Amino acid sequence: MNRKNFQELIRNLQIFYKCPSCGASYHFDDIKFLGKVDSSCFMQLSCHECSLPVLATVMLSGAEQVEAEPAKPKSYHKKTDLKPREKAKFKAKGAISSTEIAEFHLKLTKHKQTK
Repeated sequence: MNRKNFQELIRNLQIFYKCPSCGASYHFDDIKFLGKVDSSCFMQLSCHECSLPVLATVMLSGAEQVEAEPAKPKSYHKKTDLKPREKAKFKAKGAISSTEIAEFHLKLTKHKQTK
C-alpha cells in the first residue's frame, strides 16, 4: 500500500467511524496500522477521549486489491448491459476514488437528516 492510499484510508476511517463508547471522532494519531493480509487491512483505533481500543478490519479494493490478485487472462470479459458508447464514456471518467465515495456518503446522510 503506498503512502497516498494509506493516508486516504486513515481519512476515511476518521470520517466514517466514531468511538462506540463515547461517540468521539478519531484523530490521525488514534489510528494504527497493524498489518495487511491479502485484501484485508487491520487497523487499531484507540479513542483519545475514553481510551477504548477497537480493531477494524478494512477490505481493500481497486488498485490495492489488483496488486494482490493474479492477472486475469485477456479473454476475460465481464457481462454488462452497457452500450459501447456508454462503456467508453464511463471508461474515460476513470475509477471512483474512496474520497468521492466518502463525499457522496456525507451528502446522503446530510440529506437524510434534513427530512
